[in-house]
Amino acid sequence: MTKTPAFLEQRPLGRSGHPTSILGLGTHRLGEGSQKEFVRVVREAIDKGVTVIETAHEYGEGRTERWLGLALSDGYRERVTLVVQCCAYLRDYKTAMHQLDETLGRLKTDRIELWSFHEVIYDNDVEWIYDHGGLDAMQEAREQGKVRFIGFGGHKSPHIHLRLLQRGFAWDAVMMPLNPLDASYRSFEKQVLPETIRRGAAVIGTKPIAGGALQAVKGIKPEEALRYSLSLPVSSVICGMDSTGVLRKNLKVVAGFEAFHPGEMDALRQKGRSVAGDGRAERYKTTQEQDLMGGQIAHGFVAAPKKKA
Repeated sequence: MTKTPAFLEQRPLGRSGHPTSILGLGTHRLGEGSQKEFVRVVREAIDKGVTVIETAHEYGEGRTERWLGLALSDGYRERVTLVVQCCAYLRDYKTAMHQLDETLGRLKTDRIELWSFHEVIYDNDVEWIYDHGGLDAMQEAREQGKVRFIGFGGHKSPHIHLRLLQRGFAWDAVMMPLNPLDASYRSFEKQVLPETIRRGAAVIGTKPIAGGALQAVKGIKPEEALRYSLSLPVSSVICGMDSTGVLRKNLKVVAGFEAFHPGEMDALRQKGRSVAGDGRAERYKTTQEQDLMGGQIAHGFVAAPKKKA
């Protein structure tokens, strides 16, 4: 029997109007645990009203998508909006389409709701997306009914997001880090969020606790950071949740959600300002520590591993 989901605020996915839960479940860290816990967390999240589930082709070398396919059986698939990250880091047509077909097979579905370019964090990504055929692949997949919405995301620099937006394609969704620290350094909130909204695309927040950095900032609790992100004009905020305990803590924040007023938002920004001004806390903006290996290889920062004979 399908359980009746608990109430969780739904917001439209930009101009499309497609409903999305304000809290989204990211599966990267969850896929590093056990299959049993993975399925348990995903299904409990859906039963509690979470409809946005994010994954990527390369998470767990494919294991994460396979486990998600198992978790979404027994009627759960029809209750979620799948956000799948495209990990074709050369941004080419052939790799993108091959990955999509593999992803659909692993997830045991015939379509995904949002297909998004992953880690758009390199200066030449904008040209590659257009010139190498990746964007053509996404549009073709949408025409074929394999994909409903098209997006991109990244965590490095607002100017890369802005350049891609300014090329003129009507993106359906843009993913970006949003938290109290972001406002003080290379701010996506100040620069990219308003431009995304102006163009009618959905904003999907990521890194609400700044990749863990906010846990060390005095005076800002993780639940306040999540509430801060949700108080912005976002469709959903994706949180990495690797246990039922973390899931339940986040659900407490979003149940009957009330946004911070402007004064409360500014107070949280001020609390983080002492460590936020030079980017030392948001290391995903200033270092390659959180950049996945596939992108580093594609852009020549790391040599590709030699294939075994």
